[in-house]
Amino acid sequence: MNKIVKFLLAILFITAWSIPTMSMAQNATNTKTELPDNLFVTITFHDVRDDVINGDRDLYAISTKNLAQYFAWLQQEGWVPIRLQDVWLARQKKKRLPPKSVLLTFDDGALSSYTRVFPLLKQYNFPAVFAIPTSWINGNTKDAYEAYGENNLMNWDQMREMQQSGLAEFGSHSDNMHKGIVANPQQSMQPAAITRTYLPKLKRYETDAAYQKRIIEDLKKSKETLDFQLGIKTLAVFWPYGAVTKESEELALKAGLPMSFSLGSMSTLADAGTTYQRALVMGNPTPEMLHTEMLDFLTFANEQYKKRKNFVGFDLTEMVSANNKIFNQKLGQLLDQINALKSNTLLLKVVADENGDGKIDVAYFPNSQLAMRRDLLNRTVWQARTRIDNRVYAELPISIETKQGLNLATLTGELVKNNTSIEGLMIEVGDEFSCAVENTSWDTACAQKVKRVLQIKERTKQQAKYYANISNNYQTALKIGLKNKHIGGLKPLIEQSLAYSDFLYIEFDPVEHPEIFRAVQKQLKKLNAEQKQRLIFSFTVNPNSSKREWKHYQENYETLQNLAIQKVGINNYQLKAGQQIQEHLYKELSSNDSPLTYRNPYDNNTAKRR
Repeated sequence: MNKIVKFLLAILFITAWSIPTMSMAQNATNTKTELPDNLFVTITFHDVRDDVINGDRDLYAISTKNLAQYFAWLQQEGWVPIRLQDVWLARQKKKRLPPKSVLLTFDDGALSSYTRVFPLLKQYNFPAVFAIPTSWINGNTKDAYEAYGENNLMNWDQMREMQQSGLAEFGSHSDNMHKGIVANPQQSMQPAAITRTYLPKLKRYETDAAYQKRIIEDLKKSKETLDFQLGIKTLAVFWPYGAVTKESEELALKAGLPMSFSLGSMSTLADAGTTYQRALVMGNPTPEMLHTEMLDFLTFANEQYKKRKNFVGFDLTEMVSANNKIFNQKLGQLLDQINALKSNTLLLKVVADENGDGKIDVAYFPNSQLAMRRDLLNRTVWQARTRIDNRVYAELPISIETKQGLNLATLTGELVKNNTSIEGLMIEVGDEFSCAVENTSWDTACAQKVKRVLQIKERTKQQAKYYANISNNYQTALKIGLKNKHIGGLKPLIEQSLAYSDFLYIEFDPVEHPEIFRAVQKQLKKLNAEQKQRLIFSFTVNPNSSKREWKHYQENYETLQNLAIQKVGINNYQLKAGQQIQEHLYKELSSNDSPLTYRNPYDNNTAKRR
């Protein structure tokens, strides 16, 4: 499998399940599953082989034995495999889905769908949906062979036999978008369905009109091929790599495909009228493991705010280079350092005040309002996700709109349009919240300031979510810097802002300002569990700290954790300070729970720190 395909398959990995331990799975089998009306779980399989083993060469394959046992378990436990048609009728409010509904889907048209899956469907009388990349079946052997090897796809006669049985439905997996296309000047290959192609000879990106035309034409061709070959009326598109945005969802509708399926972890109601997320099967799981993941998908997926995050804030200005070669070297250094640190979330400052006049004048992504110094963001985001499995937030200051008169929502939309795999936006609010943080009650002027910030945030989120990959569950946060110990208004601000924002990011230096940290601890004791889950605390760290000061930083992180804060970070990471951070704050910033896998990139020895 070539490098491009591996990079694209990495998207599947980072939006997919993490398989639990057997003990967790066994405990979950005793859990009674109570589901709301019309809620269903969609399971995504790929190849099925008799010889799949642990650590198999194909992470997405499942053994015939495990699939058969899963089907038996579904039947035994009263789960009801449903059809696409059932979801479509429920969406139109013409039908109610039965309790414990599951939609079984198989992607890519692998031959095993006919030789191994179809016999099992007939044995258990289960329906299933098969997502077909039509160009693969019609002779696009290059991409198909890279994925499954030679002569390992179904043909139309086999699919017609399956369709006529009444157990198999078919959907589009695009015609020829199951591949990567050039996405930036550094030649990264990214999913064709949601990426504006970078045109090296013209040194520009594909226009919106050209992109939209390309997507519609591909999907129309796929639908027409399926309808003609199988005698059906195809309604659904199952997006390659789970890559879909609200924009591409609308384009699919214009192509005659009103049902849209991504990947992800957010269960949705059949009648919600949006793209449905699918849970991805990996690692040849047993039925018990699959059951646990089904329960997680249905009961916990909507509580994204509970997930632990370890932030590293980094200014892309440090990546500015004379050419792409030097940039790639710097980026490699950054990714190696972050990977060794084992944090999981990268926060990038993506604009700068280049001439030092107090106003933002350059951006590191294509846009219509600021000069583009160089497109550094796209490759950084992509490499962070595919190489080191880090989610990435972009940081923009609200002063772009409040003080410079530019449109922050428009700027955010343009940022996300060219970086569809971005996790979310961090809006740095400057001093806009100062009056609210310092006072327990707000006068009219202060309340208006808070309201204005939240309104701007809502506009940016609306614009961003139109272009963001739906599989990623786009989020937003408001960033405030604490200037003094007078923070009595923090609790009402949290109560007000978190009604609009996913997270509140709070930054300060607890060693330089211990009085602020004492005040923070006092305020945290007033908050409930959910409010704490929606807070991020990030320290601005002095890289030249003494040994005693580093110890204070460590203790302060530990104090936050003891107060049930699960999202922490460093606000001002720099390449030159990487060694100090690694040596002194690895334990505090790392999401790695196993000291056996610790690696210090600055030392050939891999001994455990401290």
